[in-house]
Amino acid sequence: MTVTLSLILPRERGRLATLLAPYFAETAPTAGIDPSERAGQLLHRKDVTAFWIHADASRVGFAIVLNLPDDRREFSEFMILPQHRRKGLGMEAAALILNEFPGFWRMGISHHSKGAAAFWGTRLSLMPNIRGLRDGAPFTPHQVKSFTFEITDPAPG
Repeated sequence: MTVTLSLILPRERGRLATLLAPYFAETAPTAGIDPSERAGQLLHRKDVTAFWIHADASRVGFAIVLNLPDDRREFSEFMILPQHRRKGLGMEAAALILNEFPGFWRMGISHHSKGAAAFWGTRLSLMPNIRGLRDGAPFTPHQVKSFTFEITDPAPG
């Protein structure tokens, strides 16, 4: 399967909200986040880049990248639909996004998403162009830990 990305457009708010609902139920079940309201906020912020993740012709997930000051980025949200997990699609999508935006990154790992710490630990450790990978304290009470790192320009080839 070929993994590709496409931008989520503001007119796709409803479609994003339908995926945010199970995502928040999994990652922040007690936070009381309204998926439709959150989708609208994300898609109208100038500091957010939102991606659909596709495997061949199927939409299999989404990723939200927050563009921070000083050319830094944060993986704000990332989800592969449960029926598409454990096929390498998330690993490939994450690498595509990280390599698209070389520079400094951070991400918090949800306390409730049981496989997230292992997924991100593996994905990040396999990136050949990662520097300064560090585990850190969570950014919010809904997180168990965080990662900070730098992605250098991918090797030509």
